[in-house]
Amino acid sequence: MTRLRLAALAALLVVLGLLAVPAANDAAPESGACPALSPGDHAINVVQDGVTRVVYLHVPKGGNTSPLALVLALGGAGQTGLDFAEDSGYSRLADRARFLVAYPSALGPRPFWNMNGEVPGKPDDVEFLGMALDSIEATACVDRGRVYATGVSNGGGMTARLGCDLANRLTAIAPVAGGYGTLPACHPARALPILEIHGMADQVVPYAGKGPQHIGNAWNYVGMWRHIDGCQAASRRSAPSPGVTEFAWQSCAGGSEVVHVRIDREPHSWPGWAHTLPSPPGPFSATLRTWNFFAAHAAIPPPR
Repeated sequence: MTRLRLAALAALLVVLGLLAVPAANDAAPESGACPALSPGDHAINVVQDGVTRVVYLHVPKGGNTSPLALVLALGGAGQTGLDFAEDSGYSRLADRARFLVAYPSALGPRPFWNMNGEVPGKPDDVEFLGMALDSIEATACVDRGRVYATGVSNGGGMTARLGCDLANRLTAIAPVAGGYGTLPACHPARALPILEIHGMADQVVPYAGKGPQHIGNAWNYVGMWRHIDGCQAASRRSAPSPGVTEFAWQSCAGGSEVVHVRIDREPHSWPGWAHTLPSPPGPFSATLRTWNFFAAHAAIPPPR
C-alpha cells in the first residue's frame, strides 16, 4: 500500500471513529489499571500550544492486554510517521516480536525535527515527544521499564537529543545516520545504553564529520557517550556480516552499554530499509539490529 493510500486510510478511519484518538491531556488510568488496545493502528492526538499533532501507534497481533515494550520511531527530514512506518517495516517486526511501536511526525510541509531547539518557528519537539509518551502511556498498556527511541537522519539526531533530555523516560536509544554537530551539550539524568549505526559513505552527515573541525564526527559522538556512561574497558570488535564492523563497550555505569555499528559503502539511509529478517544471510537490517539491542536492555521503571 502506498504512503498516500496509508495516509488517506488513516484519515478516513479517524473520521469514522475506528481509530482511537485520545488527547495528550487525557487523564491517566486509575492506579493498577492497564488500558488495553486491539491489534492494528491507532491514531493518538497530542495537543501542544493549541496545535494538534497525530502519533500513529501500532499494536501487535494478539492485542495489548498486558504491558508491552514501546519503541518511538522517528523518521528523517521530509518523512511523516506513516512514511517511516512503511520504509522501516517496524510494524511487521512488532507483530512478530510483540511490542508497541509509535510513529510521531515532525511539523511542516517538509517535516523536520527541531533537534537542537533553535529552528525558527518550530515547536519544542523534546516537549512534544514527552507529551506523546504521556498520551501513549495513558492509552496503551506500556511497560515503562522498556521504552526505547530510534530514528534516522534528522530523526536520528532527534533520538540523540532525547537520550540527553529524556533519559529518565527511556531505557535505551538507537540513532541511525544522525546529525550530531548542532546538538546542545548533553547532560543526561543517568547512564543510558546506546546503539549508533552509521554508513561510511554517508554523503549527508559524513561519518568523519563536516569541515576542518570534523563537526558531527560519528566516532566522536560515540566517544562522548562512552564518557557519559563511564565505559572503562576496551571495546569488543566483531564483524556480524560482510562490510559491517561492530564495536561494543560493555560493563559501563549502571549496567549500560555503548555499541557502534560501522557499515562500509553505506550511503545516507536506514540500512536494510524495510528488511526485517535475520541477517546474515540477508542484508544488514537496521530495524532488526535496533530492536535486538533494545530487547537486550530492560530495566525497572526509572524515576520520573
